[in-house]
Amino acid sequence: MNRRGAWILGGAAVIGLVLVGSMWVWQATDVPAGPQCSPTPTAASTPPADPTALAQEALDEHLEGCTAEEAAGGAVPEGCGIRIPWGTEFAGVDSVRFRIERMPVLELSDDGFVADGGILVATVSGTGQDSAPLTHTYRTESWTVRGDATVSDGEARLKVW
Repeated sequence: MNRRGAWILGGAAVIGLVLVGSMWVWQATDVPAGPQCSPTPTAASTPPADPTALAQEALDEHLEGCTAEEAAGGAVPEGCGIRIPWGTEFAGVDSVRFRIERMPVLELSDDGFVADGGILVATVSGTGQDSAPLTHTYRTESWTVRGDATVSDGEARLKVW
């Protein structure tokens, strides 16, 4: 190959690389979509909210609030479906920490709601019957909560018994 052929071949390679690079940049660049490509969502096109899903979400938030903080003195939060049989092993309770392993699953009914099948773990720390420090973990695989439910206008209001 002579010198002129090498320059032609080299020039063709550079032109090819520039073309491939510009195609890659062009493909990677986001181009704003025109009005015909991205319709504005309207209220009519939004599917109606599922009442059970809304109530489940409200219940999940409520139960997370019930278990978020440590309960001092063994006083478990009201309206959370939490019962701990610590009285037989503890003379006094200093604190209770909670961990949710599975949320109860809510079902709406005419009378309100029932949510069951939850798994809750409570770790109790305090003084045992023998006056020694004691920590014990309780686990329930049948955490159940009941209450009243009102679902309207895309919002669920629950009153847990």
